[in-house]
Amino acid sequence: MSNSNILLIIFSVALGTYLLRISGLLLSTKLKKFKYVDSLLESIPATLLIALIIPPIIKEGTVGIIASLFVIIVMIKTKNIFLSMSIGVFIIYLSRSNLLF
Repeated sequence: MSNSNILLIIFSVALGTYLLRISGLLLSTKLKKFKYVDSLLESIPATLLIALIIPPIIKEGTVGIIASLFVIIVMIKTKNIFLSMSIGVFIIYLSRSNLLF
């Protein structure tokens, strides 16, 4: 593959990414005129977050559920995202290293 082909591919992907982002912004300003679309757009990030978080927790099994409960408890008590996520990662690390159970 020549350098010109690689540059063409990089340019095409960059242009496609830019157009997707701009079209999303332009479309969102048009859709906010409808009440039901506005409420849908407000709820999408939470549902996407849940869709990204729940499968890895289930994949880890019981330890994943325990780690996520610890993350929730520490987050409620301390309001420190870094500390709570670090504790969750540490619990998974201990489990994968066979040091926990």
